[in-house]
Amino acid sequence: MGAFACGRDGSSEAADGIHVSLVPPAPTRRARVVVTGVDRPSLNALRAASPSGAPWDSLFRVGVATDAPAVAGRYVATDTSLEFEPLFPLDAGRDYFVRVDLKHLATPRAQPLVTAVVRLPKEERAPSTTVARILPTNPDLPENQLRIYIEFSAPMSRQSGVDFVHLVDDRGKEVQHAFLPLDADFWNPDHTRYTLFLDPGRVKRGILPNEQMGRPLKAGRAYMLVIDSAWRDANGLPLAKPFRYQFRAGAAVEQGINLTSWRVSPPRAGTRDTLAIAFPRSLDHGLLQRAIGVERNGQPIQGDISIGAAEKQWGFTPRESWRSGDYRLIVLSILEDVAGNRVGRPFEVDMFERVDSTVLPERHTIPFKIR
Repeated sequence: MGAFACGRDGSSEAADGIHVSLVPPAPTRRARVVVTGVDRPSLNALRAASPSGAPWDSLFRVGVATDAPAVAGRYVATDTSLEFEPLFPLDAGRDYFVRVDLKHLATPRAQPLVTAVVRLPKEERAPSTTVARILPTNPDLPENQLRIYIEFSAPMSRQSGVDFVHLVDDRGKEVQHAFLPLDADFWNPDHTRYTLFLDPGRVKRGILPNEQMGRPLKAGRAYMLVIDSAWRDANGLPLAKPFRYQFRAGAAVEQGINLTSWRVSPPRAGTRDTLAIAFPRSLDHGLLQRAIGVERNGQPIQGDISIGAAEKQWGFTPRESWRSGDYRLIVLSILEDVAGNRVGRPFEVDMFERVDSTVLPERHTIPFKIR
């Protein structure tokens, strides 16, 4: 048996002239394992083989351990070598075990089994991900604030954020048990926005945690949200720096959203000017992006949504010019303000749930006219 192990350059050579190397990734190709020193008749015999399955299963194998399943990928014979290109990129700094059993070649070798360990150099990266912003952007929040969004400059890991976020009052004391202690995936699909919930059991009056500890926020007090740099991004690196956000707590908002208090400013027909809606209080940023739309003659209008300062403004710019006539603003019942109050309904603890996309939400309408 010929056995060898490679160094950080990703290559080694067996006594029988077989050379194994790890070719670094290129702009259009993943890193791949290349075996040279194989005779021409054997290479010619393998050219017509399928890129997976027999005879590769017995001949050429790459795995994360000698007894682990083979890494999925594509095998090929070229004019000069055998090559393996993985289905997914290889991890930098990780050992991959290569096994080539030459007795399955057209021309057998005196030393049929060769092995190698290859690896890509581990990239030394400096932390670069930062907290991009905190939502709501309104620095004056009601004392019954329900959720806070933390947006990042790049994708983050799947860790829960509760251990990395602290609420500090104006006396420099951390507010204990402020956030909902759930190890749940409150991330958006690309992991750039985390939803942080203030414990609804403390926010809602009449619930035991509220009676025992009171609300995390107290009207008239100032607070700071402190985010530790130890929170890791999708590359396993900590944040580039800690983040601090100051705000004040005001009186609780405990009434449902009243659509009659919204101010609708229709644009002119023949333009693509923005339809503007103004609200008397801040609404939930995340829900504003998907709970309001525009219809004409029962058909949805395609366009782009914008959200204004303090989440008190909503804008809609159509893809095509407005036509004169009657329109309707469609408001889904899932819309909430920052305290969890919905259209016509104040917040209730049993409403703290993920939106069920399989159930059609109730629709509310506000008619307007384009002239």
